[in-house]
Amino acid sequence: MTSPSTAAPISDDKPMRALLMMVGAHFCFSLMIFLIKSAQKLEIKTAVSRGLPAASSFGTWESVLFRCLPMTAICLVILLRRTAARQKHPQLSRRDVNWLLTRGIVGAISMACFFHGTLTIPLALSSLFANSSVFLIGLLGHVFLNERLTRTRVLFALGGLFGVTLVLGTGFMPSSEASAASTDYFISFLSGVLSALAYFSVRKMKSVPGNTIILSLSASGVLLALLSSLFIAPLRVPDEPAVVALLCLSSLPAIAAQYLMTWSFQSGEAGFVALGQYSGPVFAALLGIVAFGEMLSSWQWLGACIAILFGVMMPLVDERTLQARIMSRPRRAVQVLKERMRAP
Repeated sequence: MTSPSTAAPISDDKPMRALLMMVGAHFCFSLMIFLIKSAQKLEIKTAVSRGLPAASSFGTWESVLFRCLPMTAICLVILLRRTAARQKHPQLSRRDVNWLLTRGIVGAISMACFFHGTLTIPLALSSLFANSSVFLIGLLGHVFLNERLTRTRVLFALGGLFGVTLVLGTGFMPSSEASAASTDYFISFLSGVLSALAYFSVRKMKSVPGNTIILSLSASGVLLALLSSLFIAPLRVPDEPAVVALLCLSSLPAIAAQYLMTWSFQSGEAGFVALGQYSGPVFAALLGIVAFGEMLSSWQWLGACIAILFGVMMPLVDERTLQARIMSRPRRAVQVLKERMRAP
């Protein structure tokens, strides 16, 4: 039976705070993939300097493990401390447990696809594919949470998906380089499809503590990484201390991002909060260009710009009242400043 605490109303949303938390989360996610890519580049550079093949010893599941293991430990410590302090935990219904399992397993697989893209294709494209879930989140929110989905929103969603498809198609062009990368592009694209369900499940658990939700993801990531070592390939930890340090350091922004993202989806409409997701590809593109000299083709830039434009506009097209509130805040601030300047 569901306890009273699991019936928290969605009417107490804080959309602006949720949006800012989402932008902060994706800045942290961009730092995370920058550190992982830097570790890969450093290991390859070190191997070349030693006369070894230009290859990295760690891959997708090692990246998942380095991200999820510290996060799991932190969540367990927090939960154990609360238990020792005899703080009451909200009673979880069977429905909450089912959504926690969905969030954990689907989210961990999506994370693996995301890291695969991070290590194989430009950071901007990997981030773009991961954040294309915004178009599916609005649909899921409409079907299961009765959140609004108008014809205009559908049109913007189709426009954004066209941009993502255009970028995805560049990985299947008949050139030898693009053809070899087609699998990497597709796996990276799957991260967005799977994360839509994972993010939506967070919205379904509005009254479940954030630490519990994050633990479901991190523990699932550790479990799947260990299973991959048994059935796919053994996990390989780099022997270069600087590479290990970068991988460990990448878990810090990942932890911050996970908390910010979880609180964001619990604090605002899924369709509107997803607006902040498209700051991720922008941050990632800047880091990729400046740090690694990653260049995109004309078609990729065009597709990315289309997807970001429609992705940013889609949550706003039917939020005129909210837009007025957003725009009124700077005006009020200016008015207050003028009044203070006029005061004796």
